[in-house]
Amino acid sequence: MRMTGSRWTALGLLVAAAAAYWQASLLPRWGFDGPGTGFYPQVIAIIAMVLAVVMFFVDNEEPSSSVDDDNAVPRYGHARPEERRVFHIYLLALALLVAGCWWAGFVVTSIVVVITIMRFAERVNWRASLITAFSVAAVGQIGFGWLLNVSLPEKAPDLALRTLMRSAGLL
Repeated sequence: MRMTGSRWTALGLLVAAAAAYWQASLLPRWGFDGPGTGFYPQVIAIIAMVLAVVMFFVDNEEPSSSVDDDNAVPRYGHARPEERRVFHIYLLALALLVAGCWWAGFVVTSIVVVITIMRFAERVNWRASLITAFSVAAVGQIGFGWLLNVSLPEKAPDLALRTLMRSAGLL
C-alpha cells in the first residue's frame, strides 16, 4: 500500500477527528433532560473517524487517464502552478484563521482572512476585497456576536469596536 495524497489526507482527518472526539468526550454526553453538550460533537467525531478509515483503505492509486474532463479538479501533483499557488494561499488563510482567533480576536481575523482569500487567491481588486472584509467582520460581530449572543473570540480590537459602537449609541 503506497501512501498517496489521499491517504495522507485521510490520516490527517483521522487524527483531527480523534482529537475532536477527545475534546468532546470531556463534555457531558447526556443530561437529565436529554442529550448534553457533548453528544452531537462526539457523534460527528465518530462519523469523521469512520469516514477517514474508509477513505484510507478505498483510495484509488492514480486517477483514470481515460477520463478527459476539463472541469475535474486535478490532483496536486498534476495541478498547474497557478492552481498550486491558490491552494497554498487557502492553506495560509486557514492557518491565519486558527492563529488569528487565538491572538487577534474575531474582527481582525475575519478581515485578514477575507482579504487574503479575495485579494491574493482569487485576485479580486483591493476595493472590493476591503469592502467585503469589513462587511463580513461587521455582520459577524454585530449580528452574531452581539445581537444573537454567539460566543466569538474577543480580543482588544473587538472590545474597542464594541466601546466605539456603544459610545455612538448604536448598541
